[in-house]
Amino acid sequence: MSDWTTVRQRVWTAAWQRLQQAGLVAYADQILAQPARFRAHVERFVAELRQVRTSLDHIRQLAVPDPRIGPLETRYAVLVAGLHADAEDRVEGPPLLIVAGIAVGVAAIAWAIAAYQYALHLREQTALVERELQARVEASEQGRTLQPSTLPEQTNAKLGWLMIGGLALAAGALAWRGRPA
Repeated sequence: MSDWTTVRQRVWTAAWQRLQQAGLVAYADQILAQPARFRAHVERFVAELRQVRTSLDHIRQLAVPDPRIGPLETRYAVLVAGLHADAEDRVEGPPLLIVAGIAVGVAAIAWAIAAYQYALHLREQTALVERELQARVEASEQGRTLQPSTLPEQTNAKLGWLMIGGLALAAGALAWRGRPA
C-alpha cells in the first residue's frame, strides 16, 4: 500500500470520493482520447498545490501556534492524494502524462480538473493565514501588539458543510458538463 493510499484512507470523505468519481465520469473518455489536451489543467493544479506547500512550510517555520494550520494541512493532503489517485485507480496502460515529474493517468487528470477550484481556494486561504502570522511575528519582534485576528477559525463542522455543499455543486456541474450534446 502506497503512502498516498494511506493518506486517502485517512482524510478522504465520501464527498471527496464523489467528486473524484464525478470527474472520472465527466472526463475519462475525453482524457483517454486526447490526454495532452489536459496538460495545462494538470500543470495549473500542481502549481497551486506547490504554492500551498510553500506557504504551509513558511507558516511552520514561523512556529506560531494557530488552530487553522491543521485543517489547511489536511486539505492539502486531500488534494495531493487525489493527484496520486492513479496508484490504485489507473486505467490499464502507461501513464498518460508526465507533469512536474509526476506520472499521471486518467484518475489523476480528472481529479486535477474537478478539484482545481478547491486548490485555488486553499492557496488563497493559506496565503492569507501566512501573511497574518508573518505580520504578528514582525509586530512581536518590534514590541508591537496587533489586534486579535479577524480571520475566522475553520471548525470542522462549518468546513464539512461548506465542502459537502461545494462538492455537490461541483459534481452536478461536472455531470452536466460531461453530458453529450
